[in-house]
Amino acid sequence: MKFKPLLGFGVLLASVVWLAIQNQRSQHLDLAMTDQRQLQELYESNAQQRLQFESEISDLKEQLASAAYQLTNLSSTLQETRLQVDPNYAALLQQARDEVAQQTRQRRPSTAGTAFDSFTDPENARARANESMPRLYDSYLNALGIPGTERQRIMETMVAFGAQRYQMLGELLAGSMSRDQAINLFGADALSENLQNSLTATQQDDLRQYNQLLQQDTLREVYRQSLRNTGTALDGAIQEQVIEALIGEVLSAENNWGALVAEDGSMRSAHNGKLVALDRARDILEPDLTTQQLDHLDRFIDAQSSGIDVILEASSDGSGRVSITQARIGVEDLSQ
Repeated sequence: MKFKPLLGFGVLLASVVWLAIQNQRSQHLDLAMTDQRQLQELYESNAQQRLQFESEISDLKEQLASAAYQLTNLSSTLQETRLQVDPNYAALLQQARDEVAQQTRQRRPSTAGTAFDSFTDPENARARANESMPRLYDSYLNALGIPGTERQRIMETMVAFGAQRYQMLGELLAGSMSRDQAINLFGADALSENLQNSLTATQQDDLRQYNQLLQQDTLREVYRQSLRNTGTALDGAIQEQVIEALIGEVLSAENNWGALVAEDGSMRSAHNGKLVALDRARDILEPDLTTQQLDHLDRFIDAQSSGIDVILEASSDGSGRVSITQARIGVEDLSQ
């Protein structure tokens, strides 16, 4: 009988344990339900955001498609309008481009631009003229027998003219000079005409002849060097014959005495005239030249055709040795 209290206590203890287990299960269930509700809410929120994003993307696609359609219509409208305005639009556009390219090419500094740039400064140009003009024309003035004071005044006029020519070389190449300006400074009789108030008519004629002799000496040296650079078939006596024939035609009255500008004030016209003179010289020489020598002459003429040589300075040491400073200008850089 004494086991009855123990049995009752055991039942009570088992009930307590069962209740504790059930309470713990209930807590776990509540936690699980809470987690499930949170997951469900998060899923629903993400689903709503996805639907919203998809709707916005769809709207953006429609806007882009509409914009592309509008641009296509605009391009088509512009094309139709352009054709209505001028069906030769493409040809006119190309013509405009060609004109702009030509103007740009005309204004582009030439490969010899740096040489001319050094003469732009008046003091530099004057210094060069002070050095070169007396070397070139002392012999001419000495032969005139002019008194010292008058002789000095003429030389000063020559120096001023030489300095102006140096300064204006760049302007001539750029095509910025008028016809009269170009002829007055770079024409065949430019120096003698600029000295008409200082020299008599006879002295002017003597100066023209003296200038022709200077040009012949200078051009002879230039052509010798050019012939050496273009082959070996022309040498010795035949080379001198060729050079004299070339000089005779290039420095002829028919070629405006080989001036830097032609009678129309154009460097390009002067270049074209020189090419005609070279062809005349070739015709004169052809019967006396072998095939190999004629080929050499043709190479020389081709080299001359590609540009002109502007003589910047020329002098002689009195023993026949000539010093020449020149600038090469390509035909494409001739502005007029």
